[in-house]
Amino acid sequence: MKALRWLLPAVSLALVLAVTLWDLRGARIGPGPLHPAHVALPELDQGRNCEACHREGAGIDANACNKCHAAIAAQVASGKGLHGAMPAAQRERCGTCHSDHHGDSAPLLANHAFALAGVVAEQYDHRHVDWRLTGAHRDVACNKCHLAADAVVPPHGGRYLGLTQTCIECHADEHRGAFGGDCEKCHGQVGAWKETPGFRHATFALRDAHQRVACAACHRPGTPDEVARLQSDPPKAARQCAACHADPHGSTGAVAALRLGNTTDCARCHAATKWVDAGTAPAAHTDAKWPLRGAHAEVACGVCHGDRDRPGRWPGAAPPLASCAVCHESPHGAALTKAAVAAIGPADGCAGCHGDADRDFRSARMEPALHAATGFALDPPHAEVACAKCHDGSAREQRFPGREPAACRVCHADVHRGQFDHEARYRECTACHRTLSFRPPEFGVASHSKTAFPLTGSHDAVACSKCHGEVKDGVRTFRGTPQQCIACHRDVHGGTFDRAGREKQVAGRTDCARCHDTAAFAPVAGTFDHAVWTGWKLAGAHTKVDCTSCHPRAAQGPTKASRLGRAAGTSCASCHQDPHAGQFVRAGTTDCARCHGVESFRIAAFDHATTRFPLDDVHGKVACASCHVSHATSQGAVVRYKPLGTACGDCHTLGVPKGGTR
Repeated sequence: MKALRWLLPAVSLALVLAVTLWDLRGARIGPGPLHPAHVALPELDQGRNCEACHREGAGIDANACNKCHAAIAAQVASGKGLHGAMPAAQRERCGTCHSDHHGDSAPLLANHAFALAGVVAEQYDHRHVDWRLTGAHRDVACNKCHLAADAVVPPHGGRYLGLTQTCIECHADEHRGAFGGDCEKCHGQVGAWKETPGFRHATFALRDAHQRVACAACHRPGTPDEVARLQSDPPKAARQCAACHADPHGSTGAVAALRLGNTTDCARCHAATKWVDAGTAPAAHTDAKWPLRGAHAEVACGVCHGDRDRPGRWPGAAPPLASCAVCHESPHGAALTKAAVAAIGPADGCAGCHGDADRDFRSARMEPALHAATGFALDPPHAEVACAKCHDGSAREQRFPGREPAACRVCHADVHRGQFDHEARYRECTACHRTLSFRPPEFGVASHSKTAFPLTGSHDAVACSKCHGEVKDGVRTFRGTPQQCIACHRDVHGGTFDRAGREKQVAGRTDCARCHDTAAFAPVAGTFDHAVWTGWKLAGAHTKVDCTSCHPRAAQGPTKASRLGRAAGTSCASCHQDPHAGQFVRAGTTDCARCHGVESFRIAAFDHATTRFPLDDVHGKVACASCHVSHATSQGAVVRYKPLGTACGDCHTLGVPKGGTR
């Protein structure tokens, strides 16, 4: 029975080994038919030579794939291209992207292959190759250049490799090789083909209007200047203006007012702009001893030299540069012109304020010395103000109003909006402000003393904005500022001294000044009447005690400012400890004043006759401590005054000598 138990497993194992041996020796069962592209390869033997692609027991061999796909192997070796950029581990698993053994039902280049390689096929910009897709090439379909991109059976060289990456691979060369094969150098890939943003016109720099001329306008086919001939012939010098442009200034030219010699050199007067808008070159005019600067450099030539519509201004040689009046009419009165000529010159007086380099007539700068002659000296900061700031307007009366130097409001707005119009001395800004700068004002302590609120004590060190901080409609309030202390200061006493029955005025002073002065809030003024304000008159030694001895300081309010607190009470026991430990309490209260005065705690003379034991002649001479002895208590040593006996035997013992004790 034991042999039969092991017989069935042994037979099964033998069958499995036999089948496996049979499969390994040739009768193999593959995973499926190969793709037609691989079936056609003789080295695969119709799919029977598995070792050509697979390593025994290790799947697809990437090195075996690279033996056939040499271009891919080159990418891997150089680290370039799509496969060269992949991680090494991904390159070892070719089957992840290129799955076979599905016959022709699945392509070798699956749709997901690009995504696995980190590429979106529709947006691929050739980032892994030397020829990037930019401009118009970005919108071209892949199969426009890679003709076998969609082929079921790819060609031997692959779908995407093998192109030369030159322009003439796809485009016809309009220049027939005259400019070489690098079309992108001139044309780029962005604009239209006829645009050549990269072309450098080295011999004849294209500037201004020449940039807008079509190439064929200068380089006509069939002429000595056509592009192909210029590329093959020896280099030529740049053409002169007259080679393309007619001369309007020669003996037969149209502009008779500007007859010039040596008119072949147009650049003496013209720049390469639009011809009708051209201005004379400043350097050329300088040679004529009349340099063109400022607005003169922008005036059309015909304004001074004439043209078809107007005669020239100069019958002969040009006038001196400073003779402004020959062309320009002076807007100034005779008095100012005379003063200018006398103070500065030259003959017309204009050049003292105006320069030929000014952009316009209002760019002038009047010398301070000349401006002072008008009655308005240009002291700082007026010396830095542009003339047009003050002299503005269309009418002469607006431009030259004849302002007085002190009339600030003619030019400057009243930032206080009439707050100081009530008094003549404040109507002009200079009453409080310097002419050099509006801030800081010159309205100081001395000026403030002439107002209804003189600055005394600590107030003279406070910034103006601390008291005048209210702003209404953008204007700071000065006139009408409250003068009561409470308007600026918090009542640290919480209205205690303003309750009904309290004095509203003390020695002519009101508000906080009844007790405090402006030098400092503490200590209070010496006129503080303790009886008036507290109902408890200070007498004797109490007048010499510091306030904080009875009124301890306590933090108050959001700022935790320290102030005097409320006194504990008005009875002696409120502040002083009872040294008699309650021996003299009556009706729950100890009245110290029955024995003690306010000058000193020590008793000057105690009347013993008011007690139960009046002192006779003998007892009156005995020291108090002989009868009132100190005893130790829980409160410390206390002198005993009551209760004491009044009988003789309470103190004396029969037979004890005088002065002795029993």
